[in-house]
Parts: sequence; structure tokens; C-alpha cells
Amino acid sequence: MKRQFFHEKHQFRLLLCGHKAVEAGAVCLILMVHGNLPALTAAHFELASKSGLLAVFPALVLSFTQLARHLANKWTSSAVLGVCAFFADAAAHRSNYSGEYTEAALTALGAFCLSVAISYTPLGRYIDRMAETFLEHPGPARIRKVEG
Repeated sequence: MKRQFFHEKHQFRLLLCGHKAVEAGAVCLILMVHGNLPALTAAHFELASKSGLLAVFPALVLSFTQLARHLANKWTSSAVLGVCAFFADAAAHRSNYSGEYTEAALTALGAFCLSVAISYTPLGRYIDRMAETFLEHPGPARIRKVEG
């Protein structure tokens, strides 16, 4: 018998939030230096990490509510990440582009696109399989009344 350290629902939460934090953080990191990767510093990684963690916190909270079933849909979870990434990036640091919220908007769009793209990879398919176990509701079977 295989022993699990975490319940399957918690595994899904950890996997979902972990990879969404990396997606939002990676986009934020690239945009902060305008794509000039050799210019990255520890301060950039710190800000991007903060932005990524702030972006997934609402999704983590949402995963404990009845609305959690929406996180199993790749489009919905990507859209939630995009919206949360906008607010997280705006809260984490000022924009490095013209306009107060330009970088936050670009981070949101980039996080959404990266999240959708990753959902079509083997990792995305694995997360989809985890989502199926997350959506299963153990409990008494409901008997449907058949008319006829």
C-alpha cells in the first residue's frame, strides 16, 4: 500500500499554487529587466518571488471554498492567475515602464499566456489528472429518481 504524505487535495493545491507562483514570478522577472537576462540581480529575484507568491495566495484561499472546482479548468485558473498577477505586481513594486500599471498589466497578460501554454504540456496534463481527484467528492452515492 502506497503511503502519501499529503492528501490528494492538498497535493493538488501545492502543485497548482507552486507552478502558478513560478509562472507569475518568471514573467515578472523577465519584464522587470526588459528581457535583459544578464542584468538580473538577487533583488529582482526577491521582487519576482514576492509578486509570484502574492499572485497565488487568492487561488490558495479559493481552493478551500466551494468555488475551487473552477480552478480545475485551465482557462479559468489561468484567468484567475492573470487577474491576481496584476494586483500582486502592482502591489509588489512600481512599474519599470511608462504608465503606473503598465508592467502589472503586461505581467498579468504574460502570466495568463504562459499558464495556458504550460497547461498543454505533460506537466499541464499531470495537473489536470490531479484536478480530477480534487473534484471527486467521496461520500454517499446519490440515488436518482427515475420517472417513467
